[in-house]
Amino acid sequence: MTFQITAKTTGGFTRTITPAVREQGRTVTLTVPREKLCSPRLESLIVESSLTTAKADGRGSMFYPTNFYYGFALTRFTEREDVLFKTWPTATLVCGFGCDTEYAVFMRVAGEAFDGRFYVSCKDNVYSVSPQFRFDGDEPDEDVVIVYERMPNATYSEMARFYRSYQLDYCGCKPLSERVRQREILRRAAEMPELRVRMGWKPCPTPVRHQTLANEPEMKVACDVPTLHKILDAMIAAGIRGTEFCLVGWGPGGHDGRFPQQYPCDERFGGDDALREWIARAQRAGFLVVCHTVSCGCYEIADNWDRDLCAKKKNEFGDPVPYIREHYIKGGLNGGEPYYLCAKPAYEHYAVHDLPVVRGYGFEGLHYIDELTAIIPEKCYDKNHPLSRKEAWEYHRKLARLAKNLFGGYQSEGYMDYMNADVDSILYVGVQSKLTHEMNPLFDEGIPFWQLVYHGIVLSNPTSQTVNYPLKDEYQHLKFLEYGGRPVMYFYSKFGDEKNWMGDLDLHCDSDEAIARSVAAIKRAYDEYEQYKHLQYEFMENHEKLAENVYRTTYSDGTAVTVDYNDMTYRFEKKN
Repeated sequence: MTFQITAKTTGGFTRTITPAVREQGRTVTLTVPREKLCSPRLESLIVESSLTTAKADGRGSMFYPTNFYYGFALTRFTEREDVLFKTWPTATLVCGFGCDTEYAVFMRVAGEAFDGRFYVSCKDNVYSVSPQFRFDGDEPDEDVVIVYERMPNATYSEMARFYRSYQLDYCGCKPLSERVRQREILRRAAEMPELRVRMGWKPCPTPVRHQTLANEPEMKVACDVPTLHKILDAMIAAGIRGTEFCLVGWGPGGHDGRFPQQYPCDERFGGDDALREWIARAQRAGFLVVCHTVSCGCYEIADNWDRDLCAKKKNEFGDPVPYIREHYIKGGLNGGEPYYLCAKPAYEHYAVHDLPVVRGYGFEGLHYIDELTAIIPEKCYDKNHPLSRKEAWEYHRKLARLAKNLFGGYQSEGYMDYMNADVDSILYVGVQSKLTHEMNPLFDEGIPFWQLVYHGIVLSNPTSQTVNYPLKDEYQHLKFLEYGGRPVMYFYSKFGDEKNWMGDLDLHCDSDEAIARSVAAIKRAYDEYEQYKHLQYEFMENHEKLAENVYRTTYSDGTAVTVDYNDMTYRFEKKN
């Protein structure tokens, strides 16, 4: 058992650090004390270990988080060309190494995870997974701590059960079956499909990066309040007794229109009074109604825009400047220049004031705050609200708790797990339904590791591609069943030429005929979910590959779901 820790200083030098290593039973804990990371200041640090290094001998495999787009990947220890994969910064810093072999190890980053990611590589047919930490020249919040759990011959399912127990015993997670007894709203949401409606949006990529009320691009009105009434009428007539509506882009300027301004309802949709009337009517008919808000992005056009509250990054001279989100900077977003809102004022200045007003419209259910479980929050170097990534994590958790207390529940998107004790549902855990070598030479296939841990704790839909699955090919249906999803149907999931990560097949409501077709698709998802919704209260205990393209998922009540991608069939069995 060996370790090598290499650090890069802000001065461009490389130094090695000797960690403290404690071995107790099958657990090995590596610690780099915070004081060793402060002088000299470090840019980064990487930890390499013989525990997560193995030759390509055809035995065993490893799994690891990739990023929001690909979820968890499985790589078999076979010979292949050299490849290095750097995961996105991710709060789900766990991996399994040497699965199904006597040297199997489950690794998790327990300290400084918010500044970490994995380097996954195969070089000269030697595989390794190495945590890397980005300090950016700042003092870290805490010790770097990595825990290696020896689990001889363990499968990824066994490692998931081990990690689930850790989440339940030490991280505040509670089974869904317990939480619904305390929150009736959560029980109703768990037993309903989600139906999202994107009501309107401006062009994206935007033709106007610095928007004002005078130059704001025209908003497309896709679904106004009178149309919401038509959709509700058609659903009731079809025998749909309940879904959780989530209204997206209902505020001024439509989706991503003028955040952090959350309200009023845009007059082009019908305005506040009409929206409140529809919400009350839908609720009387047995439906839940929530909405989509944003607490991480902000635009100059908002009536509550404040440049001083943007997150600040250091420029080339070391001066703090407003941070424009790198992922969206090329084309901007619907509202213009994509500024990032510091997590501290996002909660203290905006959310505590604005979300109670949003609740006043009558919204009740699993309120949606965009992206909080899909991104690592940025540091902020503004002297008036400085923030580390760890502190930003805590403000995101406060946002989730606020939403839960106001609306009855909270949901977001993505598979980061640092706040799952405060999350009720995930819109989609990842984006891709199928991992291939074309995406990355290391990816042999995807596995439902997140679901093996959190099914029965957090509701989820597998991927963005399984949104609107009744409209899509049978592969997406089987993936939805294999991963134990809660259905998500979406009117206008696609918006703008480049915004189709949920696919090109959509629900539409621009005519009575389109509404009828859309409601028929919703009914198919609703009827199927009625048969299997009880499984949301069960843990996913095992996932296994029975043959090429054939997989079986087994739940804690003995139900087994087998999907066969060869002939596109599936079956449910109840084992005694």
